[in-house]
Amino acid sequence: MRLDESQLDRADEKASTFARALRGLCISLDDFSHPREWDRAELTASMRTAHRLKPRQRMNKTAPGEFESKSRLYRLDEKGLCPTLRAGSGYDRGSYTAPRPIHPRLPRVITVREAARLHSFPDWFRFHPTKWHGFRQVGNALPPYLGQAVAAEIINAMGANAVRPSDLIPLGDDTLLGAGMLEAADHFDANKNSIPGNHLRARKDEIESRAA
Repeated sequence: MRLDESQLDRADEKASTFARALRGLCISLDDFSHPREWDRAELTASMRTAHRLKPRQRMNKTAPGEFESKSRLYRLDEKGLCPTLRAGSGYDRGSYTAPRPIHPRLPRVITVREAARLHSFPDWFRFHPTKWHGFRQVGNALPPYLGQAVAAEIINAMGANAVRPSDLIPLGDDTLLGAGMLEAADHFDANKNSIPGNHLRARKDEIESRAA
């Protein structure tokens, strides 16, 4: 999906200082990262979850800062703090999805892009096209602003005169974003034996094989 100029202008007008920095509209003094070459009009990682009527009704009744009665999902408070965004479990532990916070105003859980914004990822950063993998990438990552703060302290301790690079870095081949583990291993010439398998599924297959 692409945003038109009027949509971009409205979003920029309403943006907070935090949002403007992540959109690349302003640069903080301790940001020494390479600028990226990206298309601000392209909307990515914003697929919403389609909830059924009853869960939406329960979400609507849940006040910001409270937990929804049945799912126990936390509803974000615009003036509060976000709970830890977890990654869930991998293939080797059943592929369980971590709880996702409820949007502070809408009756749905947040999108991958909204989770990335909460975790301080810049808007140029792209994620796997599926929600499951996208949320795992956010949950497994060190928040970029935390890394930036640590790096700033190291620069100060060293007394270094850091300068932000001016050359643009392109984002690269977006077809790699949806690569599976075996495809990624082939691309990076990695050891495929180090890829975790689904132990629970393998155990189920073993039991069914013995029963047959």
